[in-house]
Amino acid sequence: MKKDKKDKRPAVKRPLRQLFFRNYMAISGLMLVTIALSLFGMDLLMNRYVDRTADLNEVNGAEMYRYPFDNIDGRLLDQYGGWLEIVDEAGSVIYVKGSKEDDIVQYSGAQLYAKLDILRNDDSIHYHAYPVEGPRGEAYVMLWKIPERLEMVSTAFGLFAALFAVLLFVALYVYARYSVRQIKKPLQQIVDGIKEMEHLNYKKRLDFSAEQEFAEIREAFNKMAERLQSTSAEKEAAEHHKRNMLLHLSHDLKTPITSILGYSQLLLETKEADEGLRRKYVQYMYDKSAYMSHLIQDLFELAKLDDPQLKLNRETVNMAEWFRHMLAECYPELEAKGFQLEAHIPEEPLPVRLDKRHMNRVAANLIGNALKYNPPGTTLYASCERRGGYAVLVLGDDGTGVPEQIRDHIFDEFVRGHSGVKDNTGLGLAICKKIITLHQGTIELLEDPSYSTLFRISLPCEHEAARGASRRT
Repeated sequence: MKKDKKDKRPAVKRPLRQLFFRNYMAISGLMLVTIALSLFGMDLLMNRYVDRTADLNEVNGAEMYRYPFDNIDGRLLDQYGGWLEIVDEAGSVIYVKGSKEDDIVQYSGAQLYAKLDILRNDDSIHYHAYPVEGPRGEAYVMLWKIPERLEMVSTAFGLFAALFAVLLFVALYVYARYSVRQIKKPLQQIVDGIKEMEHLNYKKRLDFSAEQEFAEIREAFNKMAERLQSTSAEKEAAEHHKRNMLLHLSHDLKTPITSILGYSQLLLETKEADEGLRRKYVQYMYDKSAYMSHLIQDLFELAKLDDPQLKLNRETVNMAEWFRHMLAECYPELEAKGFQLEAHIPEEPLPVRLDKRHMNRVAANLIGNALKYNPPGTTLYASCERRGGYAVLVLGDDGTGVPEQIRDHIFDEFVRGHSGVKDNTGLGLAICKKIITLHQGTIELLEDPSYSTLFRISLPCEHEAARGASRRT
């Protein structure tokens, strides 16, 4: 299920710099839109509520004009301000109605046209002209001149600034909430994940879709959590293993020590015991002492193999010849116990770099277990061959076999069964596995229809071992 969920996660998004650039462009666009809306709102408010300037294009000059000039309708002047000037054909101002605010008394043709052109007029006065007739039909011009008031400009600027500030604040607030939501989710998950780590909950995983940098943090956090969870599980397993080992060790030492104390007390209290009984007690005490010595020796060997400073005394050995020699040494004991030997060892040399002393311990332990825990008539099987870059040794028997309940834990410390492969301390196979692992090899317990117990040991041949050593260095 986790895999499916991970597969549905979108691909890594663009980096954060693209997100910031997009935010910059969005904010710039919001600024432009805000300016446009502020100008529109300012114009609307000024025209509707503040600057009630007449639409000069809709004013009919003929309705305002009267002769004599004193009868000119001045109601629009009272409402919108400014003054009226009558200009004759020569460009002279011959009449003024209202309060004149400039000193122009004569217009040239070009000057008048320039004043009427908004683009060319640099005065702060708006001009509008109406053609009228004089008393004798002369072509006069009636000018309505409306000055721009400074207070109107200030009011317009104030409205624009207020609208711009309000609209920009609203736009940035909305956009900020949208942008923060994009970053808040991954940040919140990261914070929650760190808090879970503080409480030693290493099962926490981050699952969100975000920009490249956040995705890298997510992956790094999840990998770290997996390593911590694995390390925590290994530590807990090691503690559990340590407790079990101490429990088994105390049990394995308590029983013989109790027996030795009991029999030694009997010897002390039974002063007139016959020689045969005394020898029986002493022999029993000796056997228990030998068992404890063997157990302590195995524990010491196991501890040495766990030492990271341990250096194997490795040399190039012909594995086929070495295996043949180990079987030859054990053959008298095999014959004495009525065992049959089926061996398949090639003449082809198999060069392997190994520590002979430690590997002798492995072979002796496996062969010794087969001899110790199987009845006469058992067939001991042994083979050796090259498979790829490995020398593969197979050693087993068709005896009583390994109990099913301990097959998966056969290489753990203090694992024993009522039959099958075991030794008297329960540490032999654990020592074998550690020795094989130190040689960069593997040891397995196989399922085979012909042999109830079958071990397979794989060791890298000389050139493969040298290549593995160079990779580690």
